[in-house]
Amino acid sequence: MRVALEWLRDYLDTERSAAELADILSMIGLEVEAVEDAAPDFSGVLVGHVQRVWAHPAADKLRVAEVDVGAGSSSQIVCGAANLRQGMRVAAALPGATLPHMEIAEAELRGVRSSGMLCSAVELGIDDGSSGILELDADAPVGMDLRAYLRLDDPVFTLGITPNRGDAFSILGVARDLAARCAGRFLAPTLPVASWTPHAGSAQLANSLPIRISDAARDACGSYSALQLDTLPQRLPDRWRERLRRGGQKSIAPMVDWLNVWMLALGQPMHAFDAEKIQGGIEVRWARSGEILDALDGRDLPLDDDMLVIADAAGPVALAGIIGGRRTAVSASTRSVLLEAAYFAARAVQGRARRLGLQTEAAQRYERGVDFRLALPAALALVEQCDVRCAAGATALGTEPRLSEIRLRPQRIARVLGTVIAAETVVQQLQALGCGLRSEGEDHLVLPPSHRYDLRIEADLIEELGRLTGYEHLPTRRPQAILRPLRSTGRHRRALMALLSARGYSEIISYSFIAPELQAQFYPGIGSPVLQNPISADMAVMRAGIWPGLLQTLHFNRNRQQDRQRFFEIGRVFTDQTQRLQIAGALLGAAKAESWLEKARASDFFDLKGDVEAVLGLWPQRRFRFAKVADPALHPGQSAEIFWGERAVGRLGALHPQLAERYDFAESVWLFALDLEILLEASELPRFQPLSPFPSVRRDLALLVPENLTAGDVLAVLAAAESSILQEVSVFDRYIGKNLPEGQVGLGIRLQFQGQTSTLTEAQVQEEVDRLLRALQQVAPIALRN
Repeated sequence: MRVALEWLRDYLDTERSAAELADILSMIGLEVEAVEDAAPDFSGVLVGHVQRVWAHPAADKLRVAEVDVGAGSSSQIVCGAANLRQGMRVAAALPGATLPHMEIAEAELRGVRSSGMLCSAVELGIDDGSSGILELDADAPVGMDLRAYLRLDDPVFTLGITPNRGDAFSILGVARDLAARCAGRFLAPTLPVASWTPHAGSAQLANSLPIRISDAARDACGSYSALQLDTLPQRLPDRWRERLRRGGQKSIAPMVDWLNVWMLALGQPMHAFDAEKIQGGIEVRWARSGEILDALDGRDLPLDDDMLVIADAAGPVALAGIIGGRRTAVSASTRSVLLEAAYFAARAVQGRARRLGLQTEAAQRYERGVDFRLALPAALALVEQCDVRCAAGATALGTEPRLSEIRLRPQRIARVLGTVIAAETVVQQLQALGCGLRSEGEDHLVLPPSHRYDLRIEADLIEELGRLTGYEHLPTRRPQAILRPLRSTGRHRRALMALLSARGYSEIISYSFIAPELQAQFYPGIGSPVLQNPISADMAVMRAGIWPGLLQTLHFNRNRQQDRQRFFEIGRVFTDQTQRLQIAGALLGAAKAESWLEKARASDFFDLKGDVEAVLGLWPQRRFRFAKVADPALHPGQSAEIFWGERAVGRLGALHPQLAERYDFAESVWLFALDLEILLEASELPRFQPLSPFPSVRRDLALLVPENLTAGDVLAVLAAAESSILQEVSVFDRYIGKNLPEGQVGLGIRLQFQGQTSTLTEAQVQEEVDRLLRALQQVAPIALRN
């Protein structure tokens, strides 16, 4: 919704600036998305009067005009516009004038001097849908500055209107809200009253054209007024044409333009039919199966039986509250217009336009709810404003909405808003919105106005009081209780389960007690509670880890020809002093299920490590590192310990060969275990990291590294030396073989750099690479490979 300040002042007497009004509008819920000038900057453009027009002697498409620009002076201007004619008022840019995209200077066109330019609306940056040079009113003051004449130094607000505020889809509604917030005095328009009596169900124009609302549609159409206009407006005056443009509408035809102006001003959509093309009368009814509307947008729309239509004897001529049809459209040859002004219930319009792929100004307003008492007064005011003759009029009534009083309790106001609002303030604010009030004890009985479709319950009224008082003026109170958030493990458990399931793992639940000898083999030196009355000798102690249960499950399934297995378990593990939550997993067999696409490959350490890194990825703001470990349950050369800072959070690796032999596993079994207590302690709410709009730079380093130094050690050094532009460090290659010095290996490190505020230069990147190399050389004799 676009609202021009100059137009707003027709309904609001205010001295507030545009910036002040923008702040107030946003605070009362009519969000100001933008404030723009009505036109771009230009100067030196005057209102001119074309005195004479003659053909250009050397160019068929050009003509020469003598233009009176006021103060007794005239200018000779060459122009190629087809609509140039003698006697018209135009926008004349004289030499020295500055337009949005050009400066005007005296020139010679095909041998004829041209002292200026006659401007189109596009060239002035005020495109209103017209073609050719901009034509002004016949009484436009010659010589007056065009900006002053059209009042182009006018701020225009773009408002984001919420779906419940149909009344704010009008200049009148916005002015009423501002006045209720004490931003000015509301200037209510005086609307005329019809001189004929509305009829229930049906009515008839003086020329015997029947107007009828079908019985089935009476709840959907509260009233339908038709006015027959025998004289039509010839041109929209400049003042209103400009207002129409600032409201976001382009000029189409004088009658249609007036309808759009009035819709923007009052919020009441109206439609004009060519009266001579209506066959047999007008009926408001529900569409029939198979009917099609030849819509004004050029499409033929199939109608459903829940769509309300305006129809004559030949079929639908409009989709109620949405769009008209081509068969009865007003054209340049139209001599008589049937003006429709109706109230259609919001529920009869909602969703229909979107279903048909339409988005019209009328639908936007009817879907949100319009004033059910405004249709006929708005139509009569339009007739007066555009000075046309109304030959006849009639109104058929359906079922108008009923207004019900709402009880408003002071105690409830104070409870919801957190403050007491004085009774006189409540009355003043609600009356400013158009509500009727009466008292019943301490309570107020409030009758909503017909233009506020959204006021239905007490909470709606309290919301109005809150926004008119000003949310910024409501008191702020801190909670008195000391609240301590509890750490929830449920979200992380669900995420872990989902992730591992997606990677092919199945969850198991094993016993929490195992055989003492298993405890000694897997977790030597770790004491755990001994059961006083065990189920059996194989379940005599509480487990210190989950791996024995996982291995028993693998063994059980392997003996039943299940060659590829992946399991995980989340459960408690126990020592003499504590119990902790742990997640552990085991995998056996091929890395991927056998398929025609590729040969089966046995799982290896890096398959396991990839799964563990995916789990650790649920904590993206924490940095984890892998280091060598000596674990009696794991293979000494194929195992690692995981650290967060200096705290060990888990282990992974291949089952120790001796234990594999005990369980009769001929191929490698891979295990991991993570301490969920520590991981959950590391949890925090995700933080958004803005994406850099600048390109990244990649550098690959081929390093000579002592063979006793692991890749993890190198990565740890680089991580400790990170900076704001170093985004990623990873290993892409490790080489052992020929052409290397003795005792050294080749390590390929990938560095990814990216700036947050600018594009990185080559010098910045090289400086960062040199700094990282120096950090590595302080730890060990590391050098770049030649």
